[in-house]
Amino acid sequence: MFQRLSERVGREARKRAEARASELAERMRASLPGGIEAEAAPEGVLLTGRGIARRFALDPALRWLAAGPR
Repeated sequence: MFQRLSERVGREARKRAEARASELAERMRASLPGGIEAEAAPEGVLLTGRGIARRFALDPALRWLAAGPR
């Protein structure tokens, strides 16, 4: 009985995490600078784009991602 409950809770948690990642990726797309894409991934949200590591370090529009809300 506990096994089935645990599996059901796990499925629901994954489903909610996927929905949250999709929602977050959609919101991020609206505010990311040109050339940077956001997509939902199993780990969360994946940002891709040419020179993203350099741009992350130099572009204030991307640095807010690491800083989080204040």
